Amino acid sequence: MYEIKKDAFQNINDEYDYFISAQRDIMTISNTIESKRFSFEDNVETICRCAAEAAEKMLRGWIIYNDNNADIYGIHDLNALNIIANKYDVSFSGIEDTLINLNNYTTNLRYSSRFTIEKHEVKTCLKNLKCIYDFPLIKELRDKLHMDKNFIKLPENINTLFGEFG
Repeated sequence: MYEIKKDAFQNINDEYDYFISAQRDIMTISNTIESKRFSFEDNVETICRCAAEAAEKMLRGWIIYNDNNADIYGIHDLNALNIIANKYDVSFSGIEDTLINLNNYTTNLRYSSRFTIEKHEVKTCLKNLKCIYDFPLIKELRDKLHMDKNFIKLPENINTLFGEFG
């Protein structure tokens, strides 16, 4: 068990943990889209939130892989995580707009019933998630983790998991 000491930060998750959790978010999206138990309108928040959370976890995993001492504890803002990732590789600036869009579906969405999410926004969220999933540095680490630890392997094209939204 990791211990957080006063004035010291230790990451309690490693890149593997973050990528596994991101893959589970993607599977939740797929299962939610396929499920006929609840109406689509009742599920849009879950789909968009899980897309944002999967992106967050992949970014976190990549940052921790590059610097296990990076202080990202408690940061859920995708823009802030992108700024940190840019310190290690400036190519992350190329996905800034994608992350800005997904950032609309992070923490605030979890605690409010005042958001209305349209069907076209769901498609945009999933398109943005695919952009992060396919981002070369994220993909490279995901493939490395799969080779090293053989974790859950999603299809190369995750759009196949998203039914009519893929």
